[in-house]
Amino acid sequence: MKTYVFDPISNEAFTYAQTHIDAVRWDSPEINNYAEAEAAIVRTFKMTAAVIDQMPKLKIIAKHGVGVDNIDISYAKSKGIRVTNTPDANMNSVAELVVGFALECARRITQSHLAALGGLEKNQPMYLSGYELAGKTLGLIGLGKIGASVGKKLRDAFDMKVIVYDPYAKAEQCNSLGFEKIESLDELCGKGNIISISVPLTKETENMISSRQLSLMKETTILINTARGGIVNEDDLYEALKKRKIFGAAFDVFAQEPVTKNHPLLSCDNFIATPHNGANTADALIRMGVGAVDEIIRLKRGEAPLSAL
Repeated sequence: MKTYVFDPISNEAFTYAQTHIDAVRWDSPEINNYAEAEAAIVRTFKMTAAVIDQMPKLKIIAKHGVGVDNIDISYAKSKGIRVTNTPDANMNSVAELVVGFALECARRITQSHLAALGGLEKNQPMYLSGYELAGKTLGLIGLGKIGASVGKKLRDAFDMKVIVYDPYAKAEQCNSLGFEKIESLDELCGKGNIISISVPLTKETENMISSRQLSLMKETTILINTARGGIVNEDDLYEALKKRKIFGAAFDVFAQEPVTKNHPLLSCDNFIATPHNGANTADALIRMGVGAVDEIIRLKRGEAPLSAL
């Protein structure tokens, strides 16, 4: 099956693709001849209706990753095109980044590093004082697979209490994980020391965290977003950080990406940014690439998809 790999994937995954399907590399001149594509693997490449219309032979769009906001799913469906993703492949990598963010902000690691580079007259300056995670409260916004993994890691490693706000999660599900379900976002915002966002960007979640929710947070709260930009109002967060209304924030995602060097949030010394890097580990890249290829192989064999959207 003629498969166009529109974005770079790991060498291991592309070698796997070459073994099982007719794969066209992202840097090959052939990639521009859309008309021959029977399958497409995309990371950030936008599969709009206009692009899909240029692929009359297209049977499947395999997302290398979880979020599918770069794919016009409804239009693909109207054309009878299968859309898949790899929901489990990057789960651990993203969850580990959240743990890293929590430690980074709570202990002011980057801020301390920059202070050392600038020169210090004495050790342990009070303005670099942080706090321990042990015994604190983790608030999860969203109890998907990544949220659940974050909760387990921080609970088991640091004995954190885990509370969850997710209208679609049942109390029994939370209880089975050792978490407590919270009925309102406002209540979670008022209780969490670390608040981690793990929900997709939808009309329902856009600007989910803005000035009102930020005003309910503690002065010790650290807000972490590894989900999607646009869920947090970045202007309101900037004001909260500048005025020290919350302790800090760490984001892997932004409303406009890649994040620009003059973004106002980057001027805050209590803010950490990474360039949508949560799934960017060698381990996850192999799993996502192979998983996307496997979905194309399944279609080729006439088998049902493992993860259809």
